[in-house]
Amino acid sequence: MSPDGASLPGRRIALALIAALAIGRLFIAGLTPLAPDEAYYALWARSLSAGYFDHPPLIAFFIRAGTLLFGETPLGVRFACALAALPASFFVWRAAAILLGDEDRAPLAALFFNVTLIGYFGMTVATPDAPLVLFSAAMVYCAARLTVRDRLGDWLLMGAATGLAFEAKYSAALLAAGFSIAVLIIPAWRRQLLTPKPWLALVALFAVFAPNILWNASHGWATFLKQGGRVAREAPFAPRFLAELIGAQIGLATPLIFALGILGLLPLAAGAYRSAAARRLLLALILVPSAYFAFHALRARVEGNWPGFLYPALAITAAAAFAPTAGRVRAFVSRAALPLALALAVIGSIYVVIGPTTAFGRKEPILRTTRGWDALAASVRAKAGAIGARYVLTFDYQLNAELSMLLTGIPVAQGNEPERYRMLAEPRPENLTGTGLVVSRGDIGPQLKKVFPTVEPLGTAEQRYGDVVVERFSLYRIEPSAAP
Repeated sequence: MSPDGASLPGRRIALALIAALAIGRLFIAGLTPLAPDEAYYALWARSLSAGYFDHPPLIAFFIRAGTLLFGETPLGVRFACALAALPASFFVWRAAAILLGDEDRAPLAALFFNVTLIGYFGMTVATPDAPLVLFSAAMVYCAARLTVRDRLGDWLLMGAATGLAFEAKYSAALLAAGFSIAVLIIPAWRRQLLTPKPWLALVALFAVFAPNILWNASHGWATFLKQGGRVAREAPFAPRFLAELIGAQIGLATPLIFALGILGLLPLAAGAYRSAAARRLLLALILVPSAYFAFHALRARVEGNWPGFLYPALAITAAAAFAPTAGRVRAFVSRAALPLALALAVIGSIYVVIGPTTAFGRKEPILRTTRGWDALAASVRAKAGAIGARYVLTFDYQLNAELSMLLTGIPVAQGNEPERYRMLAEPRPENLTGTGLVVSRGDIGPQLKKVFPTVEPLGTAEQRYGDVVVERFSLYRIEPSAAP
């Protein structure tokens, strides 16, 4: 038992809390309306493919697994992502036990992962980040096994886990880069470069990732170009984004777990690791991607969720720094980190499910993204029925996704960005005939008149939640059916 073992949550308590958090995720998943991006990925799940325009395909398969059980409902769309937190917790738990050489701290690492906002809410939302975090945790676990034994099977599992992470989101390349640096700075692994094992792991990676590579090759490298454009895009020096990135990670990790995670990277926590190799591994896995994000943030915004795949490793370094009998400040942070994060998870769950406040109007992000879409869809359905519209036409992928999910029985198509839908079995604008109803952000009447001989403004429809009008959308009747 570690010196702090008496202050650590036991195995049974940890399992009970992880189970309770899993139930909490399912409640959130089932009772919170879909955000636009979730609805968009749910369209992918209708037409499974080895690739899509925006991201690799794994999120579509996750969503499809849930919708087969529960239909195209919020629970169905999010079900597999919410459950993915359980195997991710196992990977973090076992990786911590290996890297820290301490079965007492391992449950704490799993709990720390679960109560970060990424680990709790992020694993509830149906976006590519959920499968990415799952297989990032698997990568950490497989790499941890390699620090204590040298078997070909473990190298192959590392390659396969990395390939699955790539199939979730290409930012897995940053974690893979961190592991590559670890191979170079850990002497035992560096010597393995003279053997077939790491190279066979690379073969395993590409074998798993091959379907998406081949799909891209046959579709003009669409996803690679879309995501690679973010890296290649030039922007002026703007260091304010770095402060924004750091602030976002403090919030998403919760402040005290973030503080422990950083402390766990410092020399003062070196004694908490089983070996120098274990510590070097976590340093490489966290610092290499973090260096890239910091560099990117000097010229452009880094979305808060982008570093989310680092949280399995960060949870382990936080557990390494846990020292409730240390100095006053560190002891307070250690003792308060888990209760504070748990309280935030409970309060956040109630807030999201019962309903976000209307006090801040449309500026409230949860309200803006998840509420009011049903009211908009009802207004659009009523107007379509009144004019005898045979289809609805949009010009925004998020609006198109929400209406596609909510307007059952009415074809909904996006009149622009055809590259988003080439691999989907969704309605094509060019195939729609008869009277149509256009729903758009802002006044696009002049543009519509350049394409359609008859364009009749029909007022607006509102995305409304309570007394808050989130957004007003312009409506137009178009005749005849020729779509842009």
